[in-house]
Amino acid sequence: PKYLALTSDRERRQMMKEVEQQLLDEYKDDIKKLTISEGRILLKLIDREARRTSYTLIKEFRGGVSAFFWQSIARLFGGDLKVEYDPYGEDRVLEHIVMLIEIGYY
Repeated sequence: PKYLALTSDRERRQMMKEVEQQLLDEYKDDIKKLTISEGRILLKLIDREARRTSYTLIKEFRGGVSAFFWQSIARLFGGDLKVEYDPYGEDRVLEHIVMLIEIGYY
């Protein structure tokens, strides 16, 4: 894959911009339509799949300042990018639904 051949920070940043633009082009309209509760579920599902919080992902890919900025925006709307997925605790119902989807029940 293309990303394995990246040798400089400049190439890595350029590739990240391209990937970010592709994601925005594909999902921006859908994300804008999410309710706050749907957004919270999305953050939990991101943590479930990536095994890292949204805050950690932003920090790794965009830097600490960007992660702090987006965390601040999330907090203004009652969200938290540092929320972790807990399949055995508060997210057990969500985990059950995801498992049913994954086995093809839904």
